[in-house]
Amino acid sequence: MGRITLEQIQTGERFIKIPMAFVESKYYSKFSTEGKYLYGILYNRFQLSLKNGWVDDKNCVYLIYTVEDLCKILGFGKNKVIKLKKELVKYGLLEEVRQGLNKPNLLYLQNVETKESLLNSDFEEVENSSKPSEIAEVSNSNFQNSQNQTSRSFKNKLQEVSNSNSNKTENNKTDVILSEDEEERATQKSERKNQDSLSRKVDKATKYDREYIYELVHDQLLKENFSQTSADYAMIHFDTRYQYALENMRFAHSSEVIAEYVFNGILAEMNQVMRKEQNKGVG
Repeated sequence: MGRITLEQIQTGERFIKIPMAFVESKYYSKFSTEGKYLYGILYNRFQLSLKNGWVDDKNCVYLIYTVEDLCKILGFGKNKVIKLKKELVKYGLLEEVRQGLNKPNLLYLQNVETKESLLNSDFEEVENSSKPSEIAEVSNSNFQNSQNQTSRSFKNKLQEVSNSNSNKTENNKTDVILSEDEEERATQKSERKNQDSLSRKVDKATKYDREYIYELVHDQLLKENFSQTSADYAMIHFDTRYQYALENMRFAHSSEVIAEYVFNGILAEMNQVMRKEQNKGVG
């Protein structure tokens, strides 16, 4: 080990570069440490991009990093990595471009803010003051409109299962359990409600993009006011439902249709889990 020498510095020992603005400015003061670290990881990847010729027709350098790659490097789970990527997008530090079926997304790292007037200001205040009122996100309003009694019932039961499993308590009973007929009607109603909200999330979607669909379904659960823990717990059924969707929906016209199918399948899975939990409590 030992101390760092002058020779090591002059020969360019590899380190992750993180802009000083992240540390010194008020603008980035609420930017998470993990997010700053992720930016540094991505920035450090540029040399590989140049080596591989990953430069577009506008002379912009892009990166190729799957969520799985980032999970291994950062040591975080998938949901954490997705959350960090969204934070970079929020701060205008990352743009993600979808390619096509079975191809990884292209990541364009954005320049750090350099205007002194902005760097001395709070990010949230700047964002709120520069955002016109008419640009309210369409997907948010659509997802909020899709909230109904059925989704709240599923949410409450999901939270109870998550709490009972994590705390290992004897709270296995629920106040409301849907009958099979009620579940079928609820699923049909939920499908009609969520069809519009999921299909309007993004105009241009890549068919069967797994990461994109995963984010859509997870976001939909959060929009339905699921807690982060409950949403993560529900997503343990994603892989099974996603694979089933691909095998049985070969002619689906968009990723959003797949996402809707997976979303409703996950709710059905959780209802079955709750029935089993109730039966154990009765037994």
